[in-house]
Amino acid sequence: MSALRSLSRPWILLLALGACGGDSETTDEAATEAQYGGTVVIANNSDLTDLNPLVAGEKYSQEVNRFMLFVPLVRHAKDLSFEPALAESWEMLGDTGVVFHLRRDVRWHDGMPTTARDVVFTYERIKDPETIFPNPEYFQLWTDVEATDSFTVRFSFEPHMDPLAGWAFAPIAPAHLLDSIPSSRMLQASFNRAPVGNGPFRFVEYRQNDRWIFEANPEFPEALGGRPYLDRVVWRPIPDGNAQITELRTGGADIVLTPIAEQFVATRDMPGFRGLNKNSRQYASAIWNGRVPPLDDPQVRLALGLAINRQQIIDVLRAGFGAQAVGPIGPSHWAYDASIEPLPYAPDSARALLSAAGIEDRNGDGTLELPGGEPFEIELKIPAGSVTNRDMAELIRADLARIGVQVDTRSTDWGTMIEDFTSPERRFEAILLGVQTDFRINLYDTFHSGALGTPNQISSYSNPRVGSLIDRARLAQSMEEAKPLYAEIQRILRDEQPWSFLYYYPDLVLMSDRLQGVEMDDRGNLVSIQDWWVTDARSAPAQSDSAVRSQPRDSAPAQ
Repeated sequence: MSALRSLSRPWILLLALGACGGDSETTDEAATEAQYGGTVVIANNSDLTDLNPLVAGEKYSQEVNRFMLFVPLVRHAKDLSFEPALAESWEMLGDTGVVFHLRRDVRWHDGMPTTARDVVFTYERIKDPETIFPNPEYFQLWTDVEATDSFTVRFSFEPHMDPLAGWAFAPIAPAHLLDSIPSSRMLQASFNRAPVGNGPFRFVEYRQNDRWIFEANPEFPEALGGRPYLDRVVWRPIPDGNAQITELRTGGADIVLTPIAEQFVATRDMPGFRGLNKNSRQYASAIWNGRVPPLDDPQVRLALGLAINRQQIIDVLRAGFGAQAVGPIGPSHWAYDASIEPLPYAPDSARALLSAAGIEDRNGDGTLELPGGEPFEIELKIPAGSVTNRDMAELIRADLARIGVQVDTRSTDWGTMIEDFTSPERRFEAILLGVQTDFRINLYDTFHSGALGTPNQISSYSNPRVGSLIDRARLAQSMEEAKPLYAEIQRILRDEQPWSFLYYYPDLVLMSDRLQGVEMDDRGNLVSIQDWWVTDARSAPAQSDSAVRSQPRDSAPAQ
């Protein structure tokens, strides 16, 4: 997943579903020395949301927070080990604690120093469930914090595997600007649309549904990479895939992060452009509301999963880029069990399962009826404005119609859709969602009965065996101890289908040859943005706050 306040961090909700398959690559094709200056325009199919590290859950909003606006205590190196960031060093206190020593030269963009007070504040808000921090499981076993001086913080935690992992995904927030806002109001804070960070880029301007503008921070410490090469970065939400490509080809955008697969294939080899098919940790899913009969029956959900032709979706909508999904742990993760087969496309088996549950076509009209006589109908909500989601919903609708299940598709504003599936009432029957997993597995918030009623337990799924396995895996001290536990969890989730896991997919990215220095890997697509540069930087005209090298969004073709 994402725009979002939901899904805990091995989960990131995505506003639209990207394309599939491929190996990790970098695209650094610099032919000349890197230059300072210039503006880069990024086009994406969705807007950024909640540029506040305490509440952001959408994929690229988190990346902007992590790599542009804010600084985490530690960050992942290329080999995924931890390296210093805001914490210049740390000492582990056995397996029950850690002491972080902070840098003294990182300042908030309003001039205030970043100190231990900010770290303590961030941790305390993370731990407060009313904040709705998107990564709560990372810190469930953390128990205490103490600022021993202005630049030293001591934490305590219960023994568990990879305890520092959460801090790479939790940039520190400014206490002096946010501590007056109640945790329950953090999602509504005006700060989220006018953030004050301490990272390599500074927020300049936000125009709703049009663009975000960021500029280089000339005071960013050299030890953390120093001033970015670019003067400015502009983020433009352009939902229509054809309009994205038009902007790229006419110079209105320099990089498109979510091109339609067909457009990617057609454009990647054109003179002046290049494409990147990058491995990712993402998958697409249909999520069923387990509070709504008969979707509360695992055999009914299994039938729906068996009726969906996953490979057809990959071939038709993803130009073959992708692999059928088994569950929430993808092939690139150490806990993935390659021996578990994805559900087959088996409509006859689906009909038999539904019949066994008393769901049959009693009047011969081609539509199945529930035991009470009412037709078996499902409302499938999808984010409005996404052609990919619309077409995928149509393929799923046609597949389920073949076994007699009626699907009514409802396009919904993304913000409204988030509220619908995270609200206590769970105002949905089924939704389409794209999700990204993190390096450390977190299944508690999404599949454990102990998380029922929380925003991240979208499907209201409960299985005591799964809960027990998740508890044991969370406390495991090694990969060898945890791997068989996760394998059994994957098998149960495949067979009970609280989510119908559809396919794993990569990031397909298109960019102009003008843009250089770009590297993308499992850490994120914006991980190297400090090092991006443009070949015409020195000759580029100066840009004002309100004039950037792009056309207004409303000049794009109608969707």
